[in-house]
Amino acid sequence: MKHVFDVNAKRDIPSRTLDKRYPISYPHPNKVPIQLILNGNSVRIRVFVRYSSKMFRYYPGTNITYADVAEAGIRRNWSGKYPMSWLEDDGYEMSRAHASYRVLTQDNNPLDEQMRPDPSSARVTLEFIRYQTPQAVNEYPRQRFIKVRLAYSDNAAGHVTSSLWRWGWGFLKSFQPEALTLNWSRTHPGIVTIRQSADRHTFQQECAHEFGHLLGLGDAYGANYRFYFEAPGTTDFMMNQNRQVNPQELEMVLTAHHYNRMQYFPKQFHPGTFFRGMRRHYKVNHPPKPRKK
Repeated sequence: MKHVFDVNAKRDIPSRTLDKRYPISYPHPNKVPIQLILNGNSVRIRVFVRYSSKMFRYYPGTNITYADVAEAGIRRNWSGKYPMSWLEDDGYEMSRAHASYRVLTQDNNPLDEQMRPDPSSARVTLEFIRYQTPQAVNEYPRQRFIKVRLAYSDNAAGHVTSSLWRWGWGFLKSFQPEALTLNWSRTHPGIVTIRQSADRHTFQQECAHEFGHLLGLGDAYGANYRFYFEAPGTTDFMMNQNRQVNPQELEMVLTAHHYNRMQYFPKQFHPGTFFRGMRRHYKVNHPPKPRKK
């Protein structure tokens, strides 16, 4: 199924490298707690993070902290290569093809015509800099950090919200219900509360999902603030079912940081979908009626 929101369908934009299409810059980097640093087709996501004390407790059954487990899950999901049809090679794929060819054939001067490089892809890496570490104190003394907290119980849902003083007026900028409590911007991406989970994989996938909100992405699943409408073609997306990060989601992140505007998946109001969602969400289990004798 074709995605309703297709950032690659801009035929009027010529093929180019990632940093040319998204010339992201921050006038005051010390006020931006999550930064995208582009060079050719490589993207380094630098995260300045401040964990609550509960995040430094050991994850159940391990000698690893919640913070370490969360960072590992975010790295695993967001780092990697993302092929994009419009990208032109920044030299990386051709260099790799040359190196492989020389190893296999012992020919030190192969021609470009002999090469079969991989498709051009965005290459993403992550860097976490924690509050009050020597690197943070010495290199980034005035840096703003995101705050990450652990929910008090397993029943509390994970979420990202803005500070109270930013609530409400974000809706007037975007007319998106999601912006009522998450008024995202590059300088104020939000405060994270992560749900506890006994299952490590589930915990890490949910951390990666909440990280997507910090990067500037809305939800794609059928939530009540989306009229219970699931964005078409996003079943396997990170922002839908916590599955995996799609190249479309990465482009939406780049767009969010380029224009300093949160990116939302399309939603529509269908009465049938909405009322079925309402019944599921507010379902009341009535006690069974006593049998007549």
